[in-house]
Parts: sequence; structure tokens; C-alpha cells
Amino acid sequence: MAEGKWIEGLTANMSVATAAQRVLSARLSVVDHYLPLACDKPYDDVEHVHQLRVATRRANAALRVFAATIPPKLYKEAKQTLRALRRAAGEARDWDVFLLALPTISAFRAPRTKPALDFLIGYACGQRAAAQERLTTAATEVGPRWAELARELPERVRAATDHGSPPPATLGELATQQLAERMRTFTADVEAHPKTPPELHALRIAAKRLRYAIEIFADCFPPLLRDTIYPAVETVQELLGGIQDAVVALERLRQVRGMLQAILPAQWHRVRPGFDALSAALRARLPAGKKAFNSWRKDWLTTIRDLKLAVAAALTTA
Repeated sequence: MAEGKWIEGLTANMSVATAAQRVLSARLSVVDHYLPLACDKPYDDVEHVHQLRVATRRANAALRVFAATIPPKLYKEAKQTLRALRRAAGEARDWDVFLLALPTISAFRAPRTKPALDFLIGYACGQRAAAQERLTTAATEVGPRWAELARELPERVRAATDHGSPPPATLGELATQQLAERMRTFTADVEAHPKTPPELHALRIAAKRLRYAIEIFADCFPPLLRDTIYPAVETVQELLGGIQDAVVALERLRQVRGMLQAILPAQWHRVRPGFDALSAALRARLPAGKKAFNSWRKDWLTTIRDLKLAVAAALTTA
């Protein structure tokens, strides 16, 4: 099944309610597809859990975009249900990423680091199994209601209500309103030149929100949005994801190191070379990742500047 990145059949002159029905149906169906796979066959393909996590994010983004067309009580319940599934899938996915990365790290090629590699694989497998139990529990608790919500939400969509100013009537009007705001917010965050891991992680979250909005609104704008802006946002999300993965792995190593030293101090000397080597390798990724981000940042600001100039020129000659 396709992951549902792009949604066919959307047009700028389509009513917001019609677009909401189409988008929500598409986004929620992907969650429905991957939820049983992630629970029943998580180890057949690690993409099952990964795609469930992404699907819940895209579904949540669709809820935010069309919030004004959804009854408030239903909207709140759907958000809470998606959050429970996303968090459970996210924990399992994080351990999948950690496990898959371990054998590829050059620091573990030396014989003296093998005890640490063996230990970390065993430890991570245990954590991954526990995360799977939590994902299965979450699905058992909210899954039946989620199936009902997935069917009910598109059917309960209504025209946006007027709260003092006329709401957007078409998808194109909504796209102009929402995407302009997301672009301004994201670009302002980029201009602020984030440097610390928490700042970079916050920018990554903003990039995800912009990316998922573009996926909904792309057909309302010229090809530049899909062909140029979207790949740039996707690229920085991946760059910042690499930095965040290293930060998270370093924190896990710190916690496990403290646990081992406290519980099995006599065994610590066997695994310490591998822990030290892995920590050094992960720390080395941070400046490289930040350098790549700074290069991307320069290109992005140039692209936005040129885009603003092109728009201004078009308005002048119109």
C-alpha cells in the first residue's frame, strides 16, 4: 500500500468540506492499514512500525488543517487517540533505529569493542520487545474506537463556522492562509539560526508540520512548491533527524553506562572500550550534522529571498 504522501484529486476551487472529507479519508485509511501490521507483524518488516508512526503524524496534520470543519468533541478524541498510537509506535521505532545502526558503526569493528556491541544488541532487543508490548497494549485500548473514528470523521465533516470573519470557502483560500503562516514561521525559525540540540529539534518539528501541510496543499500552487520547496524541507528534516538520533543515542549510552557501573562494576571494564568508542563516534556526528545544516540554511534563505523578489516583480508588472 502507498504511504499516502500525495493525495490525488484535490483542486484549489474545491470546497473546504469536500477537501477535508477526501484528505481525512486518505490519511486515516493509512493508519488503519499499518496498525495491525505494526502490532501483529512488527519484525517481518521494520517499515510496518515506521509507517504507522508517520501515518499518525500525517493524520494529525490533516486534523490540524481541517480543525474548523470537525466537531470539537470528535476532534479532541481523534487527537488524543492518534497521540497514544504515535507515542507507542515512536518508542518502538526509536529502538529499531538504534538496533539497525549498531552493526554499521565503524567503532565496533575492533575486537576490543565486541563485548560492548554484544551487550548493547541484547539490551536494545529487550527494550524493543518491551516497547512492542506497550504498542500492542495501546492498540488494544484505543484500536476499536480508532476504527470507529476513522469511519466517522469524514462523515461528520461540516462547513467551517464563522467566528467573526468569513472562513475560507475553498481549499485554495485555506491553503493560502495556512501555508503562508507555516512558511513564515518556519523561515523565521531558520533565520534565528538554531544551534543547540533542543533548538534544532524544535526546527525539525516545524519542518515536519510544514512538509505535511505542503503534501495537502501542493496542487493549489505552481509546481515550484512541490518540486523545489518540498524537497528542501524534506532534506532538512532528514539532516536534523540524524543529529537528533545521535543526541538520543548518546543519552541512552549515558544512562546505560551509569546503570552498569552501579549494578555490575566488575564487568564494566569489558564493555568500556566499546562504550567509549561509540560515544566518540556519535559525538563526531554532531559537528558534521550542524555543518550540513548550516549549508542547507544558506541555500534556504537564498531560495526564499529569490522567491520574494520574483513575487514582487510579478506584482509590479501585473
